[in-house]
Amino acid sequence: MRGAGRLVVALLSVMLFTSTASMAFGQSSQIPPLSVSTELPLYESGDRVVFSGVIKSPDVNNLIDVTVRIVGPIVNGTGATNIVTVKQVRPLLDGTFADNFVVGGPLWNKKGDYKIIVNYGPQKAETMFFYNGGEDLPVVIPPPQCGPGQVIVNNQCVTPPDQKPTTPVCGTGTVLDPATNTCVVAPPPETVECPPGEELVNGKCVETGGPEPQQPVCGPGTHAENGICVPDAKTGEKNGCLIATAAFGTELAPQVQLLREVRDGVLYSTGAGTTFMAGFNEFYYAFSPAVADLERQSPLFKEVVKTAITPMLSTMSILNYANIDSEQEMLGYGVGVILLNIGMYFVAPALVIVKVKGLLQKRRL
Repeated sequence: MRGAGRLVVALLSVMLFTSTASMAFGQSSQIPPLSVSTELPLYESGDRVVFSGVIKSPDVNNLIDVTVRIVGPIVNGTGATNIVTVKQVRPLLDGTFADNFVVGGPLWNKKGDYKIIVNYGPQKAETMFFYNGGEDLPVVIPPPQCGPGQVIVNNQCVTPPDQKPTTPVCGTGTVLDPATNTCVVAPPPETVECPPGEELVNGKCVETGGPEPQQPVCGPGTHAENGICVPDAKTGEKNGCLIATAAFGTELAPQVQLLREVRDGVLYSTGAGTTFMAGFNEFYYAFSPAVADLERQSPLFKEVVKTAITPMLSTMSILNYANIDSEQEMLGYGVGVILLNIGMYFVAPALVIVKVKGLLQKRRL
């Protein structure tokens, strides 16, 4: 009997504890994440509105302010963007917060329902109160919903009268007469005479031609041709690529055309390139006629020259793809090409000779 009594007491204790925990959990789960309320539902002009709220789970390690906005008046669900007061409230460690504000002033000139909106991070809560000061808000009557084919006249739905007769579509050579709403023969077009220096375009007189392209300012000894500066022609001056023409057999060879494009389109387009070509021509034409004659007389020498100048032609083609817009860029690319040719024609052979000489000396040892 005593054992049975103890068992009954234990079961009753377990049931009581379970019921108490369930009630506590149910009450805790009903608490919203963020809440706010006012002391009174109605305030007059000059009253102090005291509001308070609770944050269910505040971040005690990094407390942030609660943002409070008072908007209104709210009429038919609109007015939530009309902000009359904004505040920042620091919550306590237990999550509670409270503050107040006074209703009245230039922003509180309308009576009606006002809303307090609070934000704590992503959480949001709001409450309403009525402000009994200021002027009465006009009653907004929504417009009536009219049926198909009806229009609103004096806030009432009415059926419009019969529409005016449709406007006819006039064919070629006819126009619409507004007085009779019919198509009549079109009058002959007026002849437009334009003054001198103008021409008729789409029935309007416009100036003929356009502004002439601006020519570059060329230095001494040069003149503009096709938008670039080229040297002035001199009596007895030679202007051809003699060695390359003799090596490849014709001035129409792609290699000769490449040299001409680099000379006329790149070097002569800048002052630095023009100065370089003036000095180069004095040096080049001092020996190039004799070399070209030897190429024509000796096919073997012609092939040797063709093989020798092919690497130089490859380096010159770089200037055709370079975007040269200034004297500095011309000098930079020009010096680079010259150094590249020096490396190919002098430095590289010298290194090969030194290397071969060293190998021969090692074999003798």
